[in-house]
Amino acid sequence: MNITSKVTYKIIRDVLLSKEFTQIGIKNRTGYSKGQISKVVNWLITRKFVEKRDRNYYLIDPTALISVFPLFRNMNELLVSRIPLRGEKEKILENLPNKSVLCLDSALDKYSRYYRSSRICIYHEKPELVKNTFEPYSGGIIDLEVYHPDMDLKEDVENGFTSKLRTVIDMTCDGKTYVAKDLFEQLWGIKFG
Repeated sequence: MNITSKVTYKIIRDVLLSKEFTQIGIKNRTGYSKGQISKVVNWLITRKFVEKRDRNYYLIDPTALISVFPLFRNMNELLVSRIPLRGEKEKILENLPNKSVLCLDSALDKYSRYYRSSRICIYHEKPELVKNTFEPYSGGIIDLEVYHPDMDLKEDVENGFTSKLRTVIDMTCDGKTYVAKDLFEQLWGIKFG
């Protein structure tokens, strides 16, 4: 099962955010058919990410479920361009084109108490537009990384940033799960040593 496909991802996203759920609840929130939901939930049960108790289902291992995402997506493959820019990070952020969504390090900067990065990471539907806008200013030390959004972002954007859940998934797909430890605690109460 490809967990990054549109329908499967939205169902898994709902499970990860709900922690305790029913299939009817997922149907009401997503609008998907009982058959589609049942197929995904059964897959989650057979892999021991979810278990059923009485009438409800419970997410029992969110970290293991998150760790499956890199099997289906790699942030390096979604990277359209990396432009080393001159100037101050704040000024670059102010001049990003409309519909830019800050992701990866840039989203984590917002959510984490400790993590700070010098790179700027964005999703944009028209990465060539961003590339053409910023390439004349290349030659600096701040990397602007432009990614093509492969999974639906509509429900994963909050005030121009990827949501906490999407940021955890993206950081994991970038091989940097460890820097998102604050988000694991905020989302599921999981503390890393």
